[in-house]
Amino acid sequence: MHRAVRAGNRLGLDVNDLGLLGVVLIWGLNLTIVKVALREVEPLAFNGVRFALAILTLLLLLRRFGESYHTSRKDGLKLAGLGVLGHTAYQICFIEGLSKTTASHTALIFGITPVVVAILSLVLGHEHITTAGWAGAGLAFGGEYLIIAGKAPVGGPVPSLTGDLLVLGASFCWCFYTVLARPILARHSPLKVTALSMTWGFVGMLPFCAPAMARQDWKLVTPKVWAATGYSFLFALVISYILWYRSVHKVGNVRTAVYSNLVPVTGTLAGWIFLGERLYPALGLGAAAIFAGIALTRMQRPESQATEPQIEG
Repeated sequence: MHRAVRAGNRLGLDVNDLGLLGVVLIWGLNLTIVKVALREVEPLAFNGVRFALAILTLLLLLRRFGESYHTSRKDGLKLAGLGVLGHTAYQICFIEGLSKTTASHTALIFGITPVVVAILSLVLGHEHITTAGWAGAGLAFGGEYLIIAGKAPVGGPVPSLTGDLLVLGASFCWCFYTVLARPILARHSPLKVTALSMTWGFVGMLPFCAPAMARQDWKLVTPKVWAATGYSFLFALVISYILWYRSVHKVGNVRTAVYSNLVPVTGTLAGWIFLGERLYPALGLGAAAIFAGIALTRMQRPESQATEPQIEG
């Protein structure tokens, strides 16, 4: 760990940067790991189990660090709303979408996150977007179209339009959640916001997950899938969510979301290496358009930082 921090310092990275780099590596690999698990377990049954384990872990951590479960009524309602948006809606769209499309498509579609977060931050008065930023947004959305509309070659895992659109819906839920969670992070720790919003999200998810969990024959689930479940709940949910929202609290929405640029790279490579997913021209062109759009959006960063409200405490 100390070696990683020293290496990061030489590259101009701090502990927050290193944490976010770990998050995008975890999430990129998680797409492939979940795809493997879904060969044996129904999507919503898998989500129900990993969320139950994640919530139990988060609530125990909250108590371990001496934090209260209590919030004001107003903040409790906000956390409930965030939970339904950022966990119930997001996770149902994500897991059902991933089950129907490829890991590489999922990773690249999520590449639009920084652009959408920038636009939402503009709407909420957190950011100012320049002409370059708007041009970047147009390019990124064009790249999304190329990926979703492009035809995959015969001979490998085939994505579906339904799956791609569900993943796109999930990415929008995640962007809204990232931006809307920032004000409440001024009053509560990332651990508390993650634990309580995820608990509310699981409550909203239960009517969808419970029937699938009841149908699933858990005796037939192999150790490989249980290992995948362990990785997905502990790393992709508990650790990554805490690091993500610690960064939102510390440096803001846009500067945190920029790190999701790397998820398409790690996710696509993992799908290609471990699942045999095919790379093809439309995928490459779409990815290039998204990255060009992100680069243009990033050109307006110095101007936007001056207008972004600071969080105290």
